Amino acid sequence: MFVQLVHIHVKPDRIGDFLDAFRINYEGTIREPGNLRFDVLQDPEDETRFTIVEIFRSAESVDDHRRTDHYKKTVALLEDIMSGPRSKDIYRLVMSDLADERV
Repeated sequence: MFVQLVHIHVKPDRIGDFLDAFRINYEGTIREPGNLRFDVLQDPEDETRFTIVEIFRSAESVDDHRRTDHYKKTVALLEDIMSGPRSKDIYRLVMSDLADERV
């Protein structure tokens, strides 16, 4: 499995725009056959900071995801909404209730 946390910091006056733009990616991604989990988290102490929890069956599934129209559209929309570049942390899933989903 491929796990990544994507960190996005948005401009304070663009939180609503971020949610609208990111919903496109969210709704498309959760329908992808290689996606097992896709959560959008907002920092309660700084509402401009978001973390996206993405769990895919494989690195190839992530590559497929990055080729989708919903991903490309969202990335383009986010350019003007973010206050800086996205950052990503990659993890290996060790223990999870998704263990039965392993390929």
